[in-house]
Amino acid sequence: MASEGGWRPEAEVPVAAMVRHCCQLLRERVEQPETHRGLIVGCGTGDEVVYLRRAFRNARIVGLDLEMKFTALARAEADLLLADATRLPFPPESFGFAASFHALEHVGDARRALAEVQRVLRPGAWFYVGVPNRSRLVGYVGSFDATLWQKFAWNVQDYAARLRGRFRNELGAHAGFEGKELVSLLETYFSHVQLVTEEFLRFKYGERLPRRVLNFLLAPRLINRSAPAHYAICQRG
Repeated sequence: MASEGGWRPEAEVPVAAMVRHCCQLLRERVEQPETHRGLIVGCGTGDEVVYLRRAFRNARIVGLDLEMKFTALARAEADLLLADATRLPFPPESFGFAASFHALEHVGDARRALAEVQRVLRPGAWFYVGVPNRSRLVGYVGSFDATLWQKFAWNVQDYAARLRGRFRNELGAHAGFEGKELVSLLETYFSHVQLVTEEFLRFKYGERLPRRVLNFLLAPRLINRSAPAHYAICQRG
């Protein structure tokens, strides 16, 4: 929502493109998002909670994480908790929407975490999730808060884990999930599961890459290798 003169207060909060994409998809699906409680599972610095609060004009969005790495802005504006995604400290059907941005791969038991998210969502509520693509050729390309050296080092670590046969989330690698794997996992707990990886990448790179290049990278035979991450949106039935 824009303020007078077109100024958007959320625009002042630096967040990854997936947070802005999530905001767009939830706005399309959630009627009057300012009236619903929202939950961000694995909120990191907490800035994404601030962004969504400002975008939806909704102070009832809660963020939780296992580690206290919250920014001063998030501490000042957001409702933040230290909590485990596999044991959410909320009663059933507490939230009207939820999101998780590259957190599910860090949870020891992804199925249990998703079951918890389903439990605390109301029937008909929407859930947006982003995870690394385990089939990626190169990762971290679009990490807005990482240096070129960090991206290089992380990719080296990933390939070293692959060579040792240890490229799995449960073994401590930043592996993520293949597209079909993510959809299958979500379908266990949610309905209307839609993989929106291509949509997200067009949202992020549509004005930054030539159309022919983007179409080539997003071709059905290549996207499962070219996409550094997968994104999905689903609904509690």
